[in-house]
Amino acid sequence: MSHKSICATVVAASLIGMSSPSSATGNATSSVNPIDPLNFNETAASPPADTPSPDDLVLPDIDPLVLPENELQAPDLTGPAGQVLDPSLSELSELEQTIRDLIFSEDEIEQAGFSSRQVDALAEAYSLRNFRPVWFEDQSLTPLANRLIDEIRKAPTHGLDPQAYGVRQLASILDVMEASNATATLREIAVVELQLTRVFASYGAHLAGGVVRPTKVLKNVFITPQVPKLNDMLTQLEETRSVELLFASLEPEAPSYDLLKDQLARYNAALTSDYPVYIEDGPSIRPGDTGARISQLEKRLQTEGYAPYYSGYSGTNEQDMAPAFYNDDMVALVKSFQKRHGLSVDGVVGKKTRAALNASLTDRRDQILVNLERMRWDDPLPSGRYVKVNVAEQIVRVMEGTDVLYETRSVVGKPRHATPLFSDTFEYAEINPTWGVPWSIATNEYLPKLRKNASALSGSGINVYKNGRRVDPTAINWNAVSKRRFGYQLRQKAGRKNALGAVKYMFPNKHNIYLHDTPSKRLFNKDQRAFSHGCIRVQDPFTFGEVLLSGSGHSRAKMEKLRARGKTVRLKLKETVPVHLRYYTAFAGDDGELQFREDIYKQDKAILEALLTSQDAFKIKMASTY
Repeated sequence: MSHKSICATVVAASLIGMSSPSSATGNATSSVNPIDPLNFNETAASPPADTPSPDDLVLPDIDPLVLPENELQAPDLTGPAGQVLDPSLSELSELEQTIRDLIFSEDEIEQAGFSSRQVDALAEAYSLRNFRPVWFEDQSLTPLANRLIDEIRKAPTHGLDPQAYGVRQLASILDVMEASNATATLREIAVVELQLTRVFASYGAHLAGGVVRPTKVLKNVFITPQVPKLNDMLTQLEETRSVELLFASLEPEAPSYDLLKDQLARYNAALTSDYPVYIEDGPSIRPGDTGARISQLEKRLQTEGYAPYYSGYSGTNEQDMAPAFYNDDMVALVKSFQKRHGLSVDGVVGKKTRAALNASLTDRRDQILVNLERMRWDDPLPSGRYVKVNVAEQIVRVMEGTDVLYETRSVVGKPRHATPLFSDTFEYAEINPTWGVPWSIATNEYLPKLRKNASALSGSGINVYKNGRRVDPTAINWNAVSKRRFGYQLRQKAGRKNALGAVKYMFPNKHNIYLHDTPSKRLFNKDQRAFSHGCIRVQDPFTFGEVLLSGSGHSRAKMEKLRARGKTVRLKLKETVPVHLRYYTAFAGDDGELQFREDIYKQDKAILEALLTSQDAFKIKMASTY
């Protein structure tokens, strides 16, 4: 029986329902660059604008896996990267020799549905194991093969579609092979072996590094997810003999990920209910108020997973007695809701609280999907202390593992000056910093003021320099100075008026982003705190600094003493402390409960479209592969 004949017995049935999204996915179109699980190496290309037929489908050529750029070479008979990988044929079993011949036969491997880049990774991994099969033993399927299928069927718990990995087709092929193993040829077995490995590699890469490449979808995002090499994954599988344990080790370690998986299941279940979930427009609902909207509020809180304010009221039966008035028990539930959504915790259902309550269950479910994907982009947790900034939440935390050592409110970039997302390492703190005014602020904000009044900088502590020498701003014809040829530097001296406040914490980077104090303390009292030009202002900078610098021997008392002296002083870190600037609009709070935040930079939609579009495209591509 040929490989194509095996596939022919199952492909018709496996294609039924291929275009229907799973409970965790849907149809979407977007001009984005998703990670293609069918390619093992990263390059950039454009995806189709619409979902095409399998014959016309050209997926973006972006790799989730595994060979670093400097290791990529096309395989030949001596193996990839110039390695001598041709053991004596007498040392190989018949199946091992067939696997080897298939990998290095350009025409046959292409006919079997593998791209040249997939062959690179397969050739490296299999040559290092002398072409020993992973999923077969003595030409018979091992239990690992069916366990792989079982694990990929769990993809919906991660917000992924199992059909994006061709699980239905593969499962059918395995059933046919197990029923007719004696008639399957070595070539058929070799093809299925490599297909299983491809799916294993793709799914593992997506758990470890996400489906979507963030730098291709979002502006001001400079995150490169870490994905495992195929050979490393196979080595770990050999050691554990457990597909389940291996995939579990690739999932994000943050507690938020497990919580979001649980909440995804709950929201998917809630989408099948008949809850009336909207609160009608009207004035703010205050304690003691009565009316039909109180019943609507109660039912909406139940839908969101909050316990009913008294037992016996299900919210699903019109005969049940609705709450008579907005009493203290309901107020407590609303306050809890407000806290978990970053709103003012006052118990009053005003415009913002009502908007958050009225968010559709589908939107909330999709928000969870997006943030599961974001968390898959994250690096593994470091062993020591690190700083994590959630820009969407506007909170800075000093962390050790999953433990929060300290947190403080922050002010982040306005939407038009969005704080970029990236990782770096702290190098030093500077007490009584000076501020070199960025060119964009100097030309867009200060130049117009100077054109109106050459003395506009008087009393601000900002001096003007040209070629390193201080000049008198009143002696300059600012109306003759253009933004393009702005040859001046503005620098604000240290002091109470300095825009950076008493201290800044530096992790030098190309984005010119850092954490610092500010004289504008009132902004920290606001629920939404996106007011800066991109840098991150810290509410309590010295307490934050004491925790950050404790391993380097610098205390809050020492920093405050240096502050009082007025001189600019640098304090170097003696230990490595990474900093991660991230953006989560759904996550686990410190109490372990689900939190949502407003998508201030409007990133969620782009990620969702990329995720769903790529999953739908992969389903079609997989259907055409088998």
